[in-house]
Amino acid sequence: KRFEGVKPIIVADAAMLSQENMRTLNEEGYRYIVGARLANTTSHFIEKISTSLPRTDKAHQRFEYARNQKERYTIICEFSVARYKKDKREFEKQVKRAQELIQRKEPGRRAKFVRKSHTTGRLYEFNDALKEKAEKLLGIKGYVTNIPEKDMTNAEVMGYYHDLWHVEQAFRMSKSDLKARPIFHCTQDSIKAHLLICFVALMMGKYLEIKTGLSIRKIRDQLWEK
Repeated sequence: KRFEGVKPIIVADAAMLSQENMRTLNEEGYRYIVGARLANTTSHFIEKISTSLPRTDKAHQRFEYARNQKERYTIICEFSVARYKKDKREFEKQVKRAQELIQRKEPGRRAKFVRKSHTTGRLYEFNDALKEKAEKLLGIKGYVTNIPEKDMTNAEVMGYYHDLWHVEQAFRMSKSDLKARPIFHCTQDSIKAHLLICFVALMMGKYLEIKTGLSIRKIRDQLWEK
């Protein structure tokens, strides 16, 4: 009753970011916060982020991004020194691996900066354009949202997104401690029933953790001992 008539804010990682999903959420009147795939945006937009966003820790800024007439998004970008150091290490490893593979004339699996060569006599070459794009995004994380800044600050939007770890922790708990696994169901009712059972078990487990201060595994072990 407390939340009757109030639609929740949908928060999801970048895997949920698609034109169809965003359109559906907008049509249904939901507000959302979704992880952005900045590397998939245009070179012009990446250049805009790179030149506009200060390289100071926790600096953030809103950008309007339009891939086409139908795809228009607000993207909040944040720079983090810790993220920059991590991205930089991974970036340098990828560059080194790509260069070594090209020298050995090997494509390599998932070699980020290697592409088939358009030059006669060469099989593979270093993708300088992709390297340049990746370098401009080092240390930067993006968040796609349709919530106006007057309703929610950038810091609040990012804070909601960072709370996703609670959901991820819940998935780990349900898959291990509660032993919930994917199961084959072919009817709508059986699918909903399975999801309901998993969710209720998860809710009860979380409630017991909060009330007792013990992990669900510890609670389970103590119950088995009795």
